[in-house]
Amino acid sequence: MARQKLLVFTAVFVTSFAANGQSSQFIGAYGQIGVGYQNASPAFSNSSLSAGGQTLTPNISATNATGFTGAVSAGYNFQIAPQFLLGLGLDFNPIATPNATATASYKGIQGSYQQSASVHINNSLNLFVMPAIALDPSKLLYGKVGYSGASANGVDTDFYMAGYSLGLGYKQMIKNGWYGFGEFNYANYGSLSRSITGTLVSPTGLRTPATLSSTVSASSSNLLFGIGYQF
Repeated sequence: MARQKLLVFTAVFVTSFAANGQSSQFIGAYGQIGVGYQNASPAFSNSSLSAGGQTLTPNISATNATGFTGAVSAGYNFQIAPQFLLGLGLDFNPIATPNATATASYKGIQGSYQQSASVHINNSLNLFVMPAIALDPSKLLYGKVGYSGASANGVDTDFYMAGYSLGLGYKQMIKNGWYGFGEFNYANYGSLSRSITGTLVSPTGLRTPATLSSTVSASSSNLLFGIGYQF
């Protein structure tokens, strides 16, 4: 019964929108800017500590980085059916995340080791496809699927990470091409291998050079609100 009601509602909605004879106001090129809150999460796996010909297993913990963020976006929406649009777009976020702190430690009969490093993500770029449904000519509900990359700084070096992104949002036309929007975005930047040098200190105080190796992965999410202009 619930499924039948949903099918009837969908059919009535599509029919009424088409009968209205009005096109979505979100067809064509647009530009927008948004601000909001961001959370970035580094993670470490397959970690090992090499010292004096031995391979040890360290413990690694990491904090999340949260704070203010913002993004500018531009794109173009194509109408593919009376109430359906498909967009192509680009997001750029020039605001670096706050530092997340990663701490590696080891303590055993071979000695002790501890080292910390700060990691942050900046200059993230997201190229996306945006399927959307026009709830009426002035309202748009949309999803985003894309490729996202960002520069990262930490573990004594700069490096680049890239992966996939997902998003969900809503746009409401205000007046004369101006609209407001809200959206949630998630990006997974993949993983890569990094290493850092330090010192293993034996129980007798002997200091041995040590290399910490780990697979680093990172993801981030943000909630944005802003305004845009539909050309």
